[in-house]
Amino acid sequence: MKKKIIGIFVCILLITICVLPVCGAMSESDLKKSSLSPGDYLRFMFFGMRPRSYRIHIPPSYDGSTPVPLVLVLHGFPGCAKAMLYVGMNAEADEEGFIAVYPNGHTPRLSTLLVTLQQTLRSLIIGGGGFIYNCWDFDNVDDVGFIRTLIETLQTTLEINSSRIYITGFSGGALMTYRLGAELSDIVAAIAPVAGSIGGMWPYQLGPRLPLYIIPEPEHPLPVIAFNGMNDSDVPYNGIYDNGDWWLISVNDSVSFWVEHNQCDPNPQINISESGNIIKKTYSNGSLGTEVVLYTVVDGYHGWFGAPGPRDKYPCEISATDLIWEFFESHPKP
Repeated sequence: MKKKIIGIFVCILLITICVLPVCGAMSESDLKKSSLSPGDYLRFMFFGMRPRSYRIHIPPSYDGSTPVPLVLVLHGFPGCAKAMLYVGMNAEADEEGFIAVYPNGHTPRLSTLLVTLQQTLRSLIIGGGGFIYNCWDFDNVDDVGFIRTLIETLQTTLEINSSRIYITGFSGGALMTYRLGAELSDIVAAIAPVAGSIGGMWPYQLGPRLPLYIIPEPEHPLPVIAFNGMNDSDVPYNGIYDNGDWWLISVNDSVSFWVEHNQCDPNPQINISESGNIIKKTYSNGSLGTEVVLYTVVDGYHGWFGAPGPRDKYPCEISATDLIWEFFESHPKP
């Protein structure tokens, strides 16, 4: 057993040594305005005694002379940063001139290491760039602190418009997006969760069993645009209640949380598409000009609606990526 543990440690050490020089790890000397040219990069940093990583896409228009918006895109569970490239945010960044960053979550527990080591090696070989079995934590790992530090690092190394920092995410990444909106409302301008909820109690396979978790009250008002499908079986539209193992806050309760916090008009403007499949509710007139928008896809499943990539199993008449950027562009931080 001891030899097996040592062997695993050696494998991880070799992977780290081999990958860091190729991908360009961040060091203390890098904490100055960098001369990164447009393109795609994989970066590493240490936070909370853990190696953390993220992908960064710099659009062709970036020349380092003008501050540009920043959009963080959070993957679901289990997943990795590379898995989110299918949503088309890089193409959106190239067209609109913002920087897109894809943080990796952490490997949830050592007991999964043997199971995922083979997947990790395969991921590295084919260009995945890290563990593909990652999650966002709500208890034992300070992922909120990691994201705050990541944003500060990016602001130090790149020309970032501090009034235009945005976060979006899918599934487990959407749950984390809600939490980051609540806890980082001092620096984030708006959020866009896709297929998410403001809280719940996770089943065993999603990590250590925790008490019912609901995001805390944010310090500042924050614009929110959310997307949910009525046929989503992973994050059910009406939530999950009265189940000792699994509890999830509904979409309506999640939206109401932000409507009340932002002091928006509780009576939304409702727009329904000609097909009847897309229902848009807009809660406006909130504090500091905030609003909350909910897109409901009546026949929608658990996915990123209108994603242009190969994982677009369920074609949709809207593009969540386009609508998210339109919303972000209209909501700089006051």
